[in-house]
Amino acid sequence: MAIQIARAANQPEDYEYWGVKPNRVEPWEDGMRTKPEDKSFEWWYLDASMDDGSSVVLTFMTKDAMNFGTELKPWVSLEWTDQSGQTTTYRVDVSATAFEAATDHCKVKIGQCTLEGDLKHYEVHFDNAQIQADFTFDNLLPSWRPAAGANLFGDHYFAWLPSVPAARVNATIELDGQTSTLTGTGYHDHNWGNESMLKLMHHWYWGRAAVGDYQVISTETTAEKAFGYQKLPVMMIADHGELVSGDESNMTVEDSDTIIDPTTKKPVQQTLRYKVTTPVADYVVTYAATKTISGFKMIDQLSGIKKFLAKLAGFDGAYLRFTGEISVEKFVAGQSVDRQVNPKGIWELMYFGKTITE
Repeated sequence: MAIQIARAANQPEDYEYWGVKPNRVEPWEDGMRTKPEDKSFEWWYLDASMDDGSSVVLTFMTKDAMNFGTELKPWVSLEWTDQSGQTTTYRVDVSATAFEAATDHCKVKIGQCTLEGDLKHYEVHFDNAQIQADFTFDNLLPSWRPAAGANLFGDHYFAWLPSVPAARVNATIELDGQTSTLTGTGYHDHNWGNESMLKLMHHWYWGRAAVGDYQVISTETTAEKAFGYQKLPVMMIADHGELVSGDESNMTVEDSDTIIDPTTKKPVQQTLRYKVTTPVADYVVTYAATKTISGFKMIDQLSGIKKFLAKLAGFDGAYLRFTGEISVEKFVAGQSVDRQVNPKGIWELMYFGKTITE
């Protein structure tokens, strides 16, 4: 079988195809980018860590990214983790007629749930019978796009726009007859694609952290076997507010200290080290895991006929989340000039494919 090409969309013709400009993100890019009648999926994601120790994750979805088609099946979820660590998920599913989305800026309506913003300021409303919540996200950094904003897999793509790399968040939440007013920090990104991620991606590591005076966002995608397990690393480093980009053209990746996770049986790299080279400085970002705080086989989250069919198809996906030290070291002319550390970083591994044994 011939190996297909997987690469970052970072060539001049890619910018022209996507209609975007290098190093400049415009509000329309966070609007709806797919057509409902096409075989496609799209979601807008937000998360926030509150100052009281609680956290929230919000997702506005056009279709199921794992099993999508040409029919809109919109839903919104709010995952709330309280101060004790107890997580509860609330969800709203609506018909296609209850979905609206603008193309000139981010404006999404799914039932009574809404999301609207202009890259600088976002307002979010979630509403179901159990919980009502309102959030504002105020961007603290310039919006960022890795090159033209997608990884290309033959004729298919997976696009990613970190519209709000870091935000100040205000929230009002009504739950169990009580109203809470909270503040915190957050993040918002936007994804879309035209093929199931299961067919394109074997696994990926994703991390985001504040590391002293630096902000880091990274993904390291390993393409599926049909694409030769090609690694597609992407990184944003905010160096005291100035954005630095890395991708396969100026990054090197070192994965080491491999173990087999006892729960999922997947190989896990306990140390991830990424070097980003620029004309001005080089950066080495290291993720060093000390503990796996979540790990499960995806099939165990299914039941009934879905679980039976997944077993029949040999589905072997898993998800793991780690905590440990994330460090950023800056080099100028080959000399280390700064190193800062976050001792309590969190990052994840999404493992779609079968375990590589070759």
